[in-house]
Amino acid sequence: MDSMWMIDMDVDIVVPWVDSSDPEWIEEFNKFCPSALQKSDRQDASEERYRDMGLLRFWFRGVEKFLPWIRKIHFITNGQKPEWFNLSAEKLHWVRHEDYIPNEFLPVFSSHPIEIFIHRIEGLAEHFIYFNDDFFITQKLSDNFFFRDGSPCDSAIFRSLYPTDSLMTKIRYNDIMVINRFFSKKEQQKKNFFRYFTPKYGTKLLNNMFMLSASCFTAFEDPHTAQPYTKSLFEEVWENCHEILMETASHRFRSPDDVNQWLFRYWNLAKGDFHPVNNLKKSRYFDISDDIDTICNAISSKKYAQIILNDDTVKNPEYVFARLRDAFQSILPEKSSFEI
Repeated sequence: MDSMWMIDMDVDIVVPWVDSSDPEWIEEFNKFCPSALQKSDRQDASEERYRDMGLLRFWFRGVEKFLPWIRKIHFITNGQKPEWFNLSAEKLHWVRHEDYIPNEFLPVFSSHPIEIFIHRIEGLAEHFIYFNDDFFITQKLSDNFFFRDGSPCDSAIFRSLYPTDSLMTKIRYNDIMVINRFFSKKEQQKKNFFRYFTPKYGTKLLNNMFMLSASCFTAFEDPHTAQPYTKSLFEEVWENCHEILMETASHRFRSPDDVNQWLFRYWNLAKGDFHPVNNLKKSRYFDISDDIDTICNAISSKKYAQIILNDDTVKNPEYVFARLRDAFQSILPEKSSFEI
């Protein structure tokens, strides 16, 4: 095996998926989220939150081709599976919500309970990478892109969090409030000075210098890329924040009272148990409402190691999805072992 792929530990991937075109899923969704609730400002039940762009097979092809050192992919659904799916694939673990989420919280339509319980997945490796199904790998990456010396690679970039009506802003505020309850920013800055103030962050280092004197953690910049974690980190946060996490677990749909998976990441950054890097240089985030030619050129040229395609409101979604599928087909034409 190429030296680039030589690793000394097992690393898994966890990725959730939903097919919102499934009639059974639609019936259950509508049962628990009638139209009046969908319009509530305390919920997030938009179409873009759930719809499938038809790109999942390329997600699997990219992981298999460019991250061949991955031990296992834990593919989470409510019991759905694509019709082309090979359930016998050696590296596949098909995980249903009921396999690891307590029954009292099912069915669930929010990603947050799905995320906060993932340490309970049977057979999950200590080191794992959490993906969304719209995070695509288009270049070879070694395991030390995600972990070094057993610790997740990450960037602790401070930022301000301004009050808005955005649901995600409210959730991030909840996350950081928990962090400040358990960690003193001044003490952690002293302990982890060279993790917080490293030239590896490039111009982002100025953010941290500007906020050096802040008395508490205001927020961390969220990269919205594949996120490395450890199972023991999840267990530690659960041990300390059980009541808070159980409250989030009780919400079938996203709520402004939630915390989410960023709580675990923030905990690790505040604690200082990470290897400082600037992996954003190899990643590019797009809304699918951005210029479609630019997006497809970035994919077909393999310009970035990670391409993130955030679903968004577009006038002609089928045209956009078809263009994206063609672009991925141009670089990943061969079936993966996860396809029949």
